Amino acid sequence: MGTSSSWSFSRRILGMTHLKLTGAPLLPDLETQLFDSYVYDLKWDGSRANHHDIFHVSNLPTADFAKYLISSVKFHCGQLLYLFDEDRFMQKLENFYRDPAKEARASPLWFCHYLFILAFGKIFVLQSSKKEGPAGVEHFLQAMQCMPDLNFFDAEAIEKIQVLCCGALYLHSIHHRLPAYQMIGNALRVALWKGMYTEMHSSCLDEEYVQRCNLAWWTVYILERRMTSLVGLPMGISEESISVRYPSIVTRDETSNVMDMQVKLCQILAKVDLTVYGPEGKVDSRYLSATQSVLRDIAKVTERLNTSFDLYTNGSMSGTSRISAHLHILEHQCIILTTRPLLYIFLQSKLGQSDPALLKWLQSETVKALLHICVESAQQILRILSSLLEQGILETFLPFDMDAASTSTISLLVAAAIDPSLLKDHSPWSQRAHKIFDQMILRGNHSAKLVQMELKQLDDELAQLAMKGVMENVLPRDNYSQFVEYVPPVAASGHNSLELDFDESFGQHYELSPDQMMELANSLDLNSLSWPLSSIHDSSGLAI
Repeated sequence: MGTSSSWSFSRRILGMTHLKLTGAPLLPDLETQLFDSYVYDLKWDGSRANHHDIFHVSNLPTADFAKYLISSVKFHCGQLLYLFDEDRFMQKLENFYRDPAKEARASPLWFCHYLFILAFGKIFVLQSSKKEGPAGVEHFLQAMQCMPDLNFFDAEAIEKIQVLCCGALYLHSIHHRLPAYQMIGNALRVALWKGMYTEMHSSCLDEEYVQRCNLAWWTVYILERRMTSLVGLPMGISEESISVRYPSIVTRDETSNVMDMQVKLCQILAKVDLTVYGPEGKVDSRYLSATQSVLRDIAKVTERLNTSFDLYTNGSMSGTSRISAHLHILEHQCIILTTRPLLYIFLQSKLGQSDPALLKWLQSETVKALLHICVESAQQILRILSSLLEQGILETFLPFDMDAASTSTISLLVAAAIDPSLLKDHSPWSQRAHKIFDQMILRGNHSAKLVQMELKQLDDELAQLAMKGVMENVLPRDNYSQFVEYVPPVAASGHNSLELDFDESFGQHYELSPDQMMELANSLDLNSLSWPLSSIHDSSGLAI
């Protein structure tokens, strides 16, 4: 996986720490436990030949229960993604339940779509700790087995795209990342072939059809950008090639406003992957200028995000909005992805796997400010997830909350290890993260259990290295004291959560303002890092 991948980042951090502590690389079983079939064994090899009746309807829920499951999918995904058109879908559902066996064979793609929605609905509604898979996995498997060959099957492009997006999202959620990546790629190509990435102006096109195409396109875009970033691979289409209008311009409703914000944040995500990490995955001389540009873009998006999607719109008694939480978490993930290369190179230096002189960069106010905002964003993600946990609306199946919890926790562990002035004690935050993972595990998320094991191992190994003195700061004491007291503009804004204990800081409605973000971006000294960054590589010879 590429260097912008969060999974790759955590494995390289753990591998580097484990090698320093034990003198040996991670065992093969630890290297592979987080990959695809090691998490969920679906007991299916992709073959359809041995399934005598893939259109059987004996295990389907009653019509009333099916509607309840569909409503749960609408609650969890309806404002974030256009996975099904409610009016059209429910009309077909009514027809289906008049003669399920006949309709399943007559409309195989819709039947496949319906099974995917049932699979999502059951995992959202039912708690399961079955070893063989999440609740409703039987519907997912049947959907995969009865899916027509979409290369030849004649159906509306929008429905094809929705079916592929459902399948890709489910596969992504159960850690089958390669087939998820392939399936979302297929959805992208269907959308491209139909011209959905363009404005689609024509007197021959119905306005409703154009609106549906617009929502379908941006759903594919959001999923493709997020999956591509998580695996660290090139984007399927460049930003310059996309000319379609934002959803809010086309449909003008609340759902399109939510999708608008997701699109803008995913555009930033794509820019981080392309400019901060670069095509060869190097943190080179462009890093600070790319980071400055990204932070300015985030500042622009933050203004609208804080205005239209306030986390606490009606005061603390109303709790946290699930939709707003999703968007704010994505914003902070963009910040962490932009700044965490510094965490990597400083940990690498502390472990003696690169030049120790690199730690002198910690004296730079520019570097210190970037590290502080990385820590602040990681803490804010855990605040938001904790609030969702307390309200009972933490997302335990879809991968977004789990990935955010992992990304933030590993950043705090590493930050505390490289410089205690960044985070005096990470344990309250780690404890909160583990409570989040515990809830996901209780709901049957096997991936969360393995991610938690990985984080606990990293925490333990960093602690052992600290006890052995490996993690002691190697900078001269007189220089070190000069920058420990430095407080960057963001932290000095009246919400300096770094100085508070967990309970107190969690109670604050901390959020970055656009002015603070822009001030930080403008304060970066692009000439402050004199080391030739392009020459830095990790211990395996791969660029950072």
